[in-house]
Amino acid sequence: MYEWEKQIQVMVDEIDECLKNHGDEELTLRVLSRKLGYSEFHTTRKFREITGMSFRDYLRGRKLAFALKEVRDSEKSLLEIGMDYGFSSNEAFTRAFRKSYGVTPSQYRKNPKPVVLRTKISPFDRYFLGLGEIGMVKSADGIK
Repeated sequence: MYEWEKQIQVMVDEIDECLKNHGDEELTLRVLSRKLGYSEFHTTRKFREITGMSFRDYLRGRKLAFALKEVRDSEKSLLEIGMDYGFSSNEAFTRAFRKSYGVTPSQYRKNPKPVVLRTKISPFDRYFLGLGEIGMVKSADGIK
């Protein structure tokens, strides 16, 4: 595993840990960048390069994933769950939840069927091909 992949894993683990504990300190790119020892710009660029998504989109998706589990498994009010995960209002939480999962939180709580996850498939993903490198591999093998 390359250095940046390790750093991204550290970042992902830190995000999950903060979200599980409802983050006593505000979870921001600045905080994570400092922990990694890089600038916010560099961290954002590398995060997108390696994961294929922006830091903000990833963070929102993880918040919604944790909220989904709480909606299903807890008796807390939907407003409280939304606020716990940083949404400014019940409307903002409901809108984001519906956009991600296709149902509102209240509909999901009443009928918690497995949700359809929308994933982006990259057929020529560098990890799938075993290259482990960013970008294309330059080769002069077989050229005479």
